[in-house]
Amino acid sequence: MKPTEHNAFLNEALETLNRIYKDNKHLTQLRWFLEVALQRFNKDYLNSRSPRLIVLGDDIPAEILYAVCDDPFYVLGGSLGTAHWADELTPRDTDPFSRSSLGWLLNPAFDLTENALIVTAVSSDSRRKLISVLQNNGRKVAALDIPPTRTANAAQYYKEQLTALAEMIGKHTGKHFTGGNLKRAVKRVANAHYQRQRFFTAAFSSGNIISDEAVLLAKQCMYFADDLEGWCTHIGALGAELEQLCRRYAFPKNDQPSVMILGSPVVFPNYKVPQLITSAGMKITALADSLSLGASVAAPKIKAFTSAGSLLQQIAQTHLKTIASGARVNNEGLYAYFMHLVRQLHPDGIVCHILKGQIEYDFELPRIEKAAEELDIPVFRLETDYQYQDMEQLRIRMEAFGEMLTQRKIVSDKRRRTA
Repeated sequence: MKPTEHNAFLNEALETLNRIYKDNKHLTQLRWFLEVALQRFNKDYLNSRSPRLIVLGDDIPAEILYAVCDDPFYVLGGSLGTAHWADELTPRDTDPFSRSSLGWLLNPAFDLTENALIVTAVSSDSRRKLISVLQNNGRKVAALDIPPTRTANAAQYYKEQLTALAEMIGKHTGKHFTGGNLKRAVKRVANAHYQRQRFFTAAFSSGNIISDEAVLLAKQCMYFADDLEGWCTHIGALGAELEQLCRRYAFPKNDQPSVMILGSPVVFPNYKVPQLITSAGMKITALADSLSLGASVAAPKIKAFTSAGSLLQQIAQTHLKTIASGARVNNEGLYAYFMHLVRQLHPDGIVCHILKGQIEYDFELPRIEKAAEELDIPVFRLETDYQYQDMEQLRIRMEAFGEMLTQRKIVSDKRRRTA
């Protein structure tokens, strides 16, 4: 994976992947994930991919998508290169996710949308404008409306929305929305979430055997891999390799301060925030964002005589309760997930990552700060975009935060030993 003469689009991915490879050369099972991520930035691959279903964002229940499409293609932003391609399509102050997403779908280098239906949730004003730009450029888009409340009427409305969206996708892909397809999709997604959690447990217990960026990449490849079952197999193999290394060798205990990242999702290849945290001498213990929340949602229970309608009702109620969306006044599901992780992992600090323009995440911050203050956990707010010009400025601030957490940890450990 040596960089030669590549364009900026591919170099962006190579820079991140080479750093991850350098830090994790001893992990043979990680190489599959590096190749999967690199493939996402190969123009020949992207020109040949021709997906039938493109999913913009992570707001739609995966069970619904896999019931009507075997291999949905997720677009989650993350790329500075694709953001530049969208410069002429968006206002200057457009948030990085919107710009990058448009660049993935409207650019001069490759066309993913020729045979695709693009689906997304109307979760913010920015997303609504994205839909308009795509439609004005001749792309076929289907939108899911997310109710702003969690009333009984809202659950029924959301179920109807999911049904209509699934039927529309099914007509496009030729895989119709049936009870059997929905049950199989629920099992596929449940297995993927189980394998993801099993891997996270192994990675969390392995100390510094695997880098934080490598853990993040392996988990996010669930959205990048062409074959969900293939990803499940390889994430299981990587977790098993970590467990085997822990049994075979005595690795020093990790005594770095641990931090939790929340706010705007950190998406490959823009791992600027994890890179800053690691270089400041801290360890990422978890991410409390919409991507992680979506992968933690409990799977619906399937019994022998569970009807498709009952299963769909479970999915609608669960996701309406837990979904993190800018359309919601209060994201109770995201807050509950954050509190669950705090109680389970006891982080030393919290990094609130805000992409410029995504003000919906700032509305969540006061409640997070209040809860963290009561638990005596420092919070560091970091606002940035996909550019790297602010790295040194952010590094200075992050190092100061890390030093403060280190000193607090030293004092706490001394008190514990003398108690």
